[in-house]
Amino acid sequence: MRLLYALVASLVLICGASAKEEAPPVATAAEQRDGLVLNGEATRSVWGFEVYKIRLYLHEIMRDAEQIMGAKSDPKRIEITMVRSVDEEQFSSTVQDNIDHNFSAAEKEKFGGQLTEFLGCFNKGADLEPGNVITIDYTPDEGTVVKLDGRTLDTIPGADFYHALLRLWIGKPLQKSIKDDLVGAAG
Repeated sequence: MRLLYALVASLVLICGASAKEEAPPVATAAEQRDGLVLNGEATRSVWGFEVYKIRLYLHEIMRDAEQIMGAKSDPKRIEITMVRSVDEEQFSSTVQDNIDHNFSAAEKEKFGGQLTEFLGCFNKGADLEPGNVITIDYTPDEGTVVKLDGRTLDTIPGADFYHALLRLWIGKPLQKSIKDDLVGAAG
């Protein structure tokens, strides 16, 4: 009988311990990537279908879009994880629509070469598939570094270009909730 009691008591302790281990972890620190902290994340949807998840990483949490775009000496990252298949022409067309929505004619002329180079990253003969990850990093020494699944597609010099490009997501994005979720509704 004592053996049965000891066995039941052991099972209760083991089950109790594993229940504690399975409880969701308490978030104690912001998610980090390469020394940057997650500022916000959003989902791009079209007609109710998720297209991609997007995350904004900064050197510190910031809730004002203008402040983020003005912090040109600080590294930043936009990370886009594809949820649906999107052909390269459709992706480039949507990015171009967003550029048209956020850039004046003078800015399109000013950044013309850089915009062409940026859009060219997505016209390399491959469609985007679920799980593909696009990173658009700003490093003060290099400028805009565009990668697909960790492979560098292009490096485009210039601090002004990256910070103007941020408008696609935290300026007047085609989907307002993206800005709200990346910087906070008051951003």
